[in-house]
Amino acid sequence: MFYALCFIVITLGYSKTVRSFSTSMKHELSSKKLEDVKLWISAGPREMFTASELEVLKHYLDGGGNVLVMLGEGGEVKYDTNINFLLEEFGILVNNDAVVRNAYCKYFHPKEALVSNGVLNREISRAAGKVVTGIIEDENVGNNAQALTFVYPYGATLSVMKPAIPVLSTGSVCFPLNRPVLAFYQGKEAGKLVVLGSCHMFSDQYIDKEENSKILDMVLQWLMTDNIQLNQIDAEDPEITDYTMLPDTGFLSEQLRVCLQEDDVYLRDITSLFDMSLLKFSTDTLPQVIR
Repeated sequence: MFYALCFIVITLGYSKTVRSFSTSMKHELSSKKLEDVKLWISAGPREMFTASELEVLKHYLDGGGNVLVMLGEGGEVKYDTNINFLLEEFGILVNNDAVVRNAYCKYFHPKEALVSNGVLNREISRAAGKVVTGIIEDENVGNNAQALTFVYPYGATLSVMKPAIPVLSTGSVCFPLNRPVLAFYQGKEAGKLVVLGSCHMFSDQYIDKEENSKILDMVLQWLMTDNIQLNQIDAEDPEITDYTMLPDTGFLSEQLRVCLQEDDVYLRDITSLFDMSLLKFSTDTLPQVIR
């Protein structure tokens, strides 16, 4: 048993207005329930999917269905789910980490990460209504990573491998640096998958912050229409860095460590480093106390 959100979306040329019928499900997922579904959304699942349910979703995607999956900080471990078992089939993995901004700007909580240079594909900027300097089809015009500014609250990073394509990253001011947070996958039968590492990004509290609503419009456009074709140059070589694990500085600070300068000479007898006269027991003052 699990909690999921299914959307049957009917678009009329895909304008800003989308007529949709939504229904929440708390029962086991089956192929019959997905027969007329145009878009299946899972926002922060809190329970394990069964093997048959994951197989149903895989066949749904392979058959041309559209899926949007959103998780949050801590990944599968915190949410107690196994959605990565499905996502790994398409080259995407939600990591068990958290995105933190390393410098204060506008939002008080470090996990409300404001990203101002996280666009990895120039077509994302164009679809969101941002004008990119120069001719966008010109190969000499590079991607403008600062075209969109968004707040990424309480989210995790993604690991993305081909054929999936990362389109948004954490930028250069958040830890981990320049790691994917939004990824697209399109199958051979036109099935589309979008994975976002923060289910809070499109919630009521944050949808109107920065340009989050434009990103949501762009995601729905890509899922439900063929109006957005990702730039292949940016898709082949996205500006992301290797995933680097940071040490737990809070835990390490509690451990005893030797403090020596690099040019200090290491002594053979380390006991000479201790001053034993600082604390000792003796009867030297006993006569004075008796008197």
